[in-house]
Amino acid sequence: MKMLPTPATWRRPANFAFAALVLLTASAGLAADSPTGGEPGVRTFVLSNIYLASPQEPGACKTLAAGGWESFLSMLPAEERAKYAAPEKRNALDARMNEYFGFKRIGIFAKDPGGKVAPAKLPADFKRGDPLTAERAKQIGALNGFPKDRGKPAYQNQTVAYNSCTNPEDFPQLEKGYRLYDGTKAVGLNLDGKRGRNDFSSPDGGQGVDNQLWRAIGCVKIFGEQGDRKVAAGTFISGRAPTLIELRGVDDIRNDPDVTVNIYGAADAVTRNGRREAQAWASFRLDPDPTLRATTHGRIVDGVLTTDPVDVHLNYKEQIIDSPRDLRGARIRMVFKSDGSVEGGFYGYYTLASFYESIEQMTLNGANFSGVSCPGVRRAIDRLADGYRDRKTGRFTAISSAMNFFGVPAFIIDGPVASVGMQKPLPARDPS
Repeated sequence: MKMLPTPATWRRPANFAFAALVLLTASAGLAADSPTGGEPGVRTFVLSNIYLASPQEPGACKTLAAGGWESFLSMLPAEERAKYAAPEKRNALDARMNEYFGFKRIGIFAKDPGGKVAPAKLPADFKRGDPLTAERAKQIGALNGFPKDRGKPAYQNQTVAYNSCTNPEDFPQLEKGYRLYDGTKAVGLNLDGKRGRNDFSSPDGGQGVDNQLWRAIGCVKIFGEQGDRKVAAGTFISGRAPTLIELRGVDDIRNDPDVTVNIYGAADAVTRNGRREAQAWASFRLDPDPTLRATTHGRIVDGVLTTDPVDVHLNYKEQIIDSPRDLRGARIRMVFKSDGSVEGGFYGYYTLASFYESIEQMTLNGANFSGVSCPGVRRAIDRLADGYRDRKTGRFTAISSAMNFFGVPAFIIDGPVASVGMQKPLPARDPS
């Protein structure tokens, strides 16, 4: 039988569904380890959700961390607290909070991005389409009465804002009532090869678990809710910009001591099937951004893949958030399930800059509604950071973390790896 082209040689067919159908019909002539066709020895999975996993430890976080609104409410005199305490008074409380702290928010060109906003006075040389850089935002802030060197781009770069999320260091009062995670268990791995008094045990009994990010945010309501495995399994996060994991050189999906593991950003969104689950065996193009690609070495033992450490840059686009997650020294652990799907996680050091950017992009309103105190989160991650010390400042720049994921089989329909600028394997890095 004449062999059909494999996915590695196809180039952006006009109809992805037709391409997948042809591949399925071709399976009889291909290797047995590629059950639905495709390139022999290659397995690819698209991740429908990458989430900060909660250990769901009973008894932990009996008192949740106070969010921005709750912290502000506790500062007010008793009479005012009574006035604004009811949930239906949240808009009034928000207005009072903005007035009390002098928060500012101005629009660049959009008339009404995410709510009423005053138009900004702009520099004479600033034109529509110009990038709203951090320096430009400060310049615009100065023209509009912001404190010196304050103000940052916000709401998809449509506004410039000054508040407790853009400049948390200015509002330490809103750390009141913030609580660190008080449990003894956390999802993750022993990243530094040591067992210390600040380490956790994992839900499955592992010791020396490094996950200081969960200690920092594990009692924040929104993270506890989103980190529940049952909730996460039915949720698509960053579904419009998913991550692909590709295995090459697979001889045996149950046991193989030597496989190449490629991590890519995908240019196509995850779709749902009739059961509202991630559609398996869909075809994906690769995102052309080379920073969204990495490769490392892995091994499969009893149906579980583990990899060597690698620096990864994972897309995270959800609603108004566009903040890639930078993990340094990340290890992948992935379990192959009987239905063809996978479940696993990225375990490494989340850079403080990229994590806090995702908090900042929630906007003040989003953070308040989610029960997040931006100053509380900022102080917690800075204090608990434990990886990749900056040689000049002596401060750690990243924090140990665990992000679990769900995935289903998929196809890549771009050219061969060599033709898309695959990075060389990144060396393991000393987290200290």
